[in-house]
Amino acid sequence: MKQKPELFILGLDGAVTSFILEEIEKGKLPNFAKFLEKGCLLTDTRPPYPTISATCWSTMQTGASPHVHGITDEVLLPKGEYPNKFSTAYHGDYLLAERFWEAAARKGKKSMIADFCMAGPAKSDLVRQIGMGCNTVDTSVKGQQNTVSEKDISEQLYLFDADMVDALPEKGRMEKAPSGKWQPSAKLKPSSYTKLDNGWFKLNVEKKNHLENPRGIEDFYWVMKYTDDGIYISFDEEHMKENIHYHVPMNGWSKVINRELKDSTGEGKYKFRITAKRVSDGGFYIFITATVNLMTATSPHSFSKRINDIDEIPSSNNYGHFFLKEGNIDTAFELIGFKYEWFKEIIIDAIENDPVEIMAFVQGYTDTVNHMYRGVFERVEKATQAEYETAKDAYERAYEIADHFIGWLYDNVIGEDTIFVIISDHGAVGCNRTVLVHDYFEKEGMLAYIPPADGKNVYWRDRVIDWSKTKAFPVGCGSIYVNLKGREPEGIVEPEDYDKTVNDIIKVLHKYHWNEKDQCYLAFATHRSQAGFIGLGEDRIGDVVYGLSGNSTGGYIGGVHACQVQTAKTETGDIRCFFGISGKNIKVGQKIDRPANLEDVAPTLCYLLKYPQPKDATGAVLFHLFENDLYQD
Repeated sequence: MKQKPELFILGLDGAVTSFILEEIEKGKLPNFAKFLEKGCLLTDTRPPYPTISATCWSTMQTGASPHVHGITDEVLLPKGEYPNKFSTAYHGDYLLAERFWEAAARKGKKSMIADFCMAGPAKSDLVRQIGMGCNTVDTSVKGQQNTVSEKDISEQLYLFDADMVDALPEKGRMEKAPSGKWQPSAKLKPSSYTKLDNGWFKLNVEKKNHLENPRGIEDFYWVMKYTDDGIYISFDEEHMKENIHYHVPMNGWSKVINRELKDSTGEGKYKFRITAKRVSDGGFYIFITATVNLMTATSPHSFSKRINDIDEIPSSNNYGHFFLKEGNIDTAFELIGFKYEWFKEIIIDAIENDPVEIMAFVQGYTDTVNHMYRGVFERVEKATQAEYETAKDAYERAYEIADHFIGWLYDNVIGEDTIFVIISDHGAVGCNRTVLVHDYFEKEGMLAYIPPADGKNVYWRDRVIDWSKTKAFPVGCGSIYVNLKGREPEGIVEPEDYDKTVNDIIKVLHKYHWNEKDQCYLAFATHRSQAGFIGLGEDRIGDVVYGLSGNSTGGYIGGVHACQVQTAKTETGDIRCFFGISGKNIKVGQKIDRPANLEDVAPTLCYLLKYPQPKDATGAVLFHLFENDLYQD
């Protein structure tokens, strides 16, 4: 018997409320409009600080403040470690609080959680987990400074009779300079290939980062044959000779290609899609999607085996490169479309074969659009009219494709009694530059580096710190650590000088956080003991914590969000969350301007659906959303 969920959550990372309302006012986004007509929109929902996905989604899931759930930043500094040896916080193993669907599992409620940042590993057999840390932290990765997307094999790009400018024309928008210094753009590095004697091409599959392929997938390649009607792709020369291949029409996509590869799990079934795009006279490129072994990216095992049989690519979040390049934004949205189709298949499979009471599905591309285009969209970055039109088109298409999915949910998933939530973890504010606070402390003699032997400029993350001359070091979105003697491995600040050093750090922050218009963009700077007003305690944060206001200047992490405070705004941008809710016992067609916090969402849902409250929740129940008085059994 088909059973629709009693709770469905659609997460849109970084969704901006003002843009959605403006598009609805123009007669667009009909399914967003339908959603708001059926329920409530809370226009003043505030994320926690820092306004970064790891912290925000953890807060939404647990109903707890960052001090309680422990994800106090995008990176965490292990005790006793050098301040520049931090670990990524983007894994649920670091989460200290109970998620609301785990609380619901105590009442026998089953859930399916897909691509929800900080949602795994699952702590109940009643949770079906898809992506985003299903398994425990790999200790070989745990200490890495950079967050790398979950993928076993990165996307591959091959250029034929075309150069990089033809294939991916530079936009240059990711070169906002921290404190006036150059930083690299995100780029999709082409992979190599060789031409065989018979005119075919051997396409080499290459690693794109040092965290890739943790399960030791065997070396493999593709063989490509070019014809007038497109290309033909095969696993090797022998398969191509026997005409066992896949056709890819020029400017089109292949069907899903399943390929079995040996790896450490013994269950290496990988899925790909391949496209060939004409970019110049005689020039074209081939793009092969990234992939992941679903047996390791989903849990439990019985669920993984069923999901692995769905004929759609599971990993298509690698679209950022194409958002950067004007000529290929279509490819980005094609990849996003594949992801939505995969979601649909998973949802229908659950309804028909393994009903669950709770479904939560998250898309991240809406925030990718923020990072790539927010400054141009708000016209705070210098840009041509054509560049502005590209940014505007990216925003419109981003929400249109989400709107189509919402319509599909109404047709296939949302029942009369379903509580339907659409929510973002934070919003975004435009900026035209980012600042690297490390530079401020270097200028004031509180942070020192060892000059590189070759005298060349080194990217800031790779510079070698001279701890014998360093008193303070920034970590994450808004923390500054004192290099304290007896606490840090090479501490130089005497304990009796600690208070003075903290005050000196705060003075430096106030001295330099001014933009070219003589506007201060420092919202606050305080000792860690005073950080309770932003939901932080004294654990897992620096000795000094600071935050930025809504301004044309962004933090060196995040840019358009992360370092900004919970109520940061620009003329058209807003860091606050999109939060709408509809369904049984929810008021209809109301726009509520009262303040709410992201940590209030889980307690409210649990009260509404009569689930046990999450054990560590600090948020409140938003009673003013309810149509009638409700009482917990």
